[in-house]
Amino acid sequence: MHPPDDQSSPPLLYQWQEGAEDLEMYTPGGYHPTHLGDRFYEGRYEIVHKLEFGSYSTVWLAKDHQKIRFVALKIIAAFASQESREVQVLRSLMSDEQGHPGRRCVTTFLGEFTITGPNGRHQCIVSEVVGCNAANSKDETMPWKFPSHEYSEGNICVNLHSGNILFRLPDYNSCSIADIYSRFREPSRLPVQRLDGKPIGPEAPRYCVPPARTFQACGEIEDNAQVVIADFGEAFCAEAPMPNHQLHTPVLLLPPESIFSESLGPAIDVWTLGCTLYHLLGERHLFEGFMPDEDHTVAEMEKKTDFFLEDGSWRTDTHRAHAPWSRSLRERLKLMGREGEFGSDEVACFEKLLRAMLPYEPSERITAGDAVRSEWMQRWGLGAKSQAE
Repeated sequence: MHPPDDQSSPPLLYQWQEGAEDLEMYTPGGYHPTHLGDRFYEGRYEIVHKLEFGSYSTVWLAKDHQKIRFVALKIIAAFASQESREVQVLRSLMSDEQGHPGRRCVTTFLGEFTITGPNGRHQCIVSEVVGCNAANSKDETMPWKFPSHEYSEGNICVNLHSGNILFRLPDYNSCSIADIYSRFREPSRLPVQRLDGKPIGPEAPRYCVPPARTFQACGEIEDNAQVVIADFGEAFCAEAPMPNHQLHTPVLLLPPESIFSESLGPAIDVWTLGCTLYHLLGERHLFEGFMPDEDHTVAEMEKKTDFFLEDGSWRTDTHRAHAPWSRSLRERLKLMGREGEFGSDEVACFEKLLRAMLPYEPSERITAGDAVRSEWMQRWGLGAKSQAE
């Protein structure tokens, strides 16, 4: 899937609005222009607020006037709707055994439909409303880490990272729209303006809406909060490896096989899960960089000529605003900000787990099941989970 790219005419240039989606995506093949109060599916779903946006979609809080509940309505960009596997993946997850321990940790799929607008045909996915993601919770916290308090093997590669690990919100279905606005603030309507001063066309909304502030700081999240995995737009079935699929995972979490355009399989989840564990438990990412690109990420993983001389020493003339520096995993563990919280035994077991999850070669990584059965998970990870429940 690739964003619309019409070479016959220059892209529309809109005034940038902080906190809003990329307005240049309001073009044929791109986002559907959506406004507060719009109704879809024969008037059943009324747009109440925006929840989030991504490269391929906007996600809205909507009132289901038939079932009298709030739902999340994901409107996929037209160019991505044609090839989206998300509904297929969600149906597969919903058809799995209800007794599976991981079933309650997946967002509930409620339905789908298609709409046609000025930018094309858009697949719409209806699911339960979930709350803030772990990445935003960390951003709201000083220091940026979760309190130190199951991911199971299956047939779906979910491209797991802190941006799609969420905490389930309390049930707001008995609330009115006014109550929702009181809780999460009334949505802002920021103007959509072209830089050339020309009037906007039907392909763009009259205004844009920043997402609702549903997130909470780490310390404000209840110990027994239900963790949910959401956003399966990048997911695919493990039985059908993706030889040319481009992941849109944050660049610092990309597994090597994605960077080098190799076949993707279940091992990508083990890599991103290892990086995510470090990120959630510490104050920073395992691999870091200021405005990083894929070359920078590879340099953080191993030696690369952009950053290293032939004798293996570091280059001093990288011509970058910020260059990585050589640090062992053990040294990176010392930078997590857990001094005095993690004992030497736990640090040693966590290092052993990460080393097993992060080999360069996918075939050398442990499986997700092996990670769950690891000494660190059994003694500390799952133990904290049990205490929270």
